[in-house]
Amino acid sequence: MLNRSTHGLVLTDAGRGLFQRCQETLRKIDDYVTERRNIETRPFGTLRIQAPAGYSQFVLAPLASKFVREHPGVRVHLSAASEGNVSHEDVFDVIMAMQKPLLPGIVAHDLGPIRHVICAAPSYLRKFGHPKRPQDLREHNCLTDQYSGPKGWPFKNPSRPLLVEAKGSLSSNSNGALVKMALDGIGIIRAPLYSVNTEIAEKRLEVIFKSKSLSPERMSAYTAKGKPVAAKTSNFLEFLMASMRRNRGD
Repeated sequence: MLNRSTHGLVLTDAGRGLFQRCQETLRKIDDYVTERRNIETRPFGTLRIQAPAGYSQFVLAPLASKFVREHPGVRVHLSAASEGNVSHEDVFDVIMAMQKPLLPGIVAHDLGPIRHVICAAPSYLRKFGHPKRPQDLREHNCLTDQYSGPKGWPFKNPSRPLLVEAKGSLSSNSNGALVKMALDGIGIIRAPLYSVNTEIAEKRLEVIFKSKSLSPERMSAYTAKGKPVAAKTSNFLEFLMASMRRNRGD
């Protein structure tokens, strides 16, 4: 296992292999102890969460801060990702998404609807006018995500939802970028309300079609099924779902 020389002791190839195996075994023991402690006692260890970037920033970040204050044995790692872009290499305790990730062995926990609003900067509306009907959006510069965003913007309709095709001169898969473009007076956007609440309150963005637009999107938290749920995960899910109900006024 060791090579002895005048310079000291050096591990042989077999010695290095044994050392690595011992390290792996100790890590597995540590993971097992942490897992059992989570299942049998209070929440403990690192809670790994993946969520869309905007949802992470505006919704989860303040909730995660409150959660760790209430559970001092838990550390939270919040990983921001684009919607639908789930890492297959990293392991997460909770994955937040509006569409079910293409991962095996997961179960959904519904968190409720994600309200969206259609809005534009007052400067854009002064220059190009307010669209009177949802169909008028076809004549306006609508800023969208051409690749993973909805193909049409949904509106209330007597028989079935009306989908209006939205096109424009700029597009992005970043909601933050679309909001910035709208603030610059470039066009009209459809965005989650949580991402533009401040801008609307400050009158830098104006909501249009408030009573006509629909929000079919829902957020879910996905966890592994078929094995005991760690206390850190189950407590976070209970905390998260209770927070969502309070926010909706349920």
